[in-house]
Amino acid sequence: MREAGAAPLRAALVGLAALAAPVGAQEVAPDVVHQPAHCTVAGTPVPVCAAVTDDGQVVKVRAYFRPEGERYFSFVEMERRGEEYCGTLPAPRAGRMKQLEYYVWAVDDEYLPQRTTPFLLALEEEGVCAFPPLERDPERAGSITVYATNRGQGDELDDAFERTGVSFVAKGR
Repeated sequence: MREAGAAPLRAALVGLAALAAPVGAQEVAPDVVHQPAHCTVAGTPVPVCAAVTDDGQVVKVRAYFRPEGERYFSFVEMERRGEEYCGTLPAPRAGRMKQLEYYVWAVDDEYLPQRTTPFLLALEEEGVCAFPPLERDPERAGSITVYATNRGQGDELDDAFERTGVSFVAKGR
């Protein structure tokens, strides 16, 4: 009796294992690795770089950002620079925010997205922030394109950021 009851159970387990087995290649989202800075200073564009790898092709990498507590994120496109993807966030304005919230997002050629956890970058006085991230390329620092993610953001970059050298692309109306 015991063996008769075990056969249907064994068959059911084998059937479940067959259902769980992958049919084709396993789809894997990109791997995004970013080492955040702990602080930045007002008036300085913020470079953000991340190592992004995939089993196929990385199609797009972006850095989404906003002043902490704001409703909408904006983003900048990140370009491949050697082994990493990098983008430059507009400079935070003094007295307009305490922390900059951001994350890095990537998508591959199978339309599989991946993002980092959100990071908080404290806005501190120059001299207090020991190792602020610095954009060393004046051309990149002076030609930042920011994209809105929501129509509610209006036609201009949030006033918590410097607008000099920044182009803002509003969400289509």
